Amino acid sequence: MREKFQEEIDNLMNQVRNMGVQLEETLDRCIDNVIDKNVDIANSIIAKDDDFDNADRKIEQLCLNLLIRQTPVAKDLREIASCLKLVGDLERIADHCSDFSMYTIRLAEKPQIELPPCFFAMLRTMRSMVYDSITAISEMDAALAQSVIDEDDIVDDCFVEIRNQLTIMMQAEPSVVPQCVDYLMISKYAERVADHATNIAEWVLYIIRNELK
Repeated sequence: MREKFQEEIDNLMNQVRNMGVQLEETLDRCIDNVIDKNVDIANSIIAKDDDFDNADRKIEQLCLNLLIRQTPVAKDLREIASCLKLVGDLERIADHCSDFSMYTIRLAEKPQIELPPCFFAMLRTMRSMVYDSITAISEMDAALAQSVIDEDDIVDDCFVEIRNQLTIMMQAEPSVVPQCVDYLMISKYAERVADHATNIAEWVLYIIRNELK
């Protein structure tokens, strides 16, 4: 019975990892397209969101089946419960990739403006946090998970700086207000993605250390 149960746990973790890998690829395409503003790519990212919704539901069902049929205890229970929670954060990151893409489509129709340097620094840090949180799931790496949590303040500070600089730009040149608003929304969604990566890292620590903030 224990061997069969472990196979099911391994299958669950593989499903989570596969979703994470797909999400990494989508996030990379999304970030690149904030620069390129290819409408077809943006629409393909939006269309792919259904795949992540389906993966979320499938993993949730696996978790519930394990909880109902196997009555796990201790670390097994933490692992299943954490997967049930963190997969929701993965799905929300995928949702925000669609949000990025909707604003990218809007920006494709407008003249390009000069962006605050911290805008792209924020996207790079956010991307790193997502990648590291997914790696922490795969490798059950507590140190890496903690580093993701520590980086969240960097993204928060970047967002405040971007908001302030875009506000100054809008006050100085009203004609760029539409673009500034779109980039501000992208920045806000990037900050939310970083929050979800932080949540994932906290669930990893819960599995490993039985610590939950």
